[in-house]
Amino acid sequence: MKVVKAKDGKCCLTQVPVPEVGPREVLIKVYATALNRADTLQAAGKYPPPPGTTDVLGLEASGEIVDVGPQCVNGLKEGDKVMALLAGGGYAEFVAVDERQVMRIPQG
Repeated sequence: MKVVKAKDGKCCLTQVPVPEVGPREVLIKVYATALNRADTLQAAGKYPPPPGTTDVLGLEASGEIVDVGPQCVNGLKEGDKVMALLAGGGYAEFVAVDERQVMRIPQG
């Protein structure tokens, strides 16, 4: 899948494997993301991602759930339209995220 990572102070488009969903994660096919100050600082090398998280930029995303981890308990299911706050990974075609950071997009 295509993702955006920071390299030498610039945003670069690159290819990585689609992430695997963890036990309490959902996999979101990303339809939209946003740019914020933290992303620009991270791209400039002034705001490192939290330890243990992805180096793919993007702290928020919205899209559709395409997979649900086996231990998810909050009722999210494949096909749900959702939005999420992320530790990273929103500038990608897919992002795996803890179900507790995800909410359904209201209809309307």
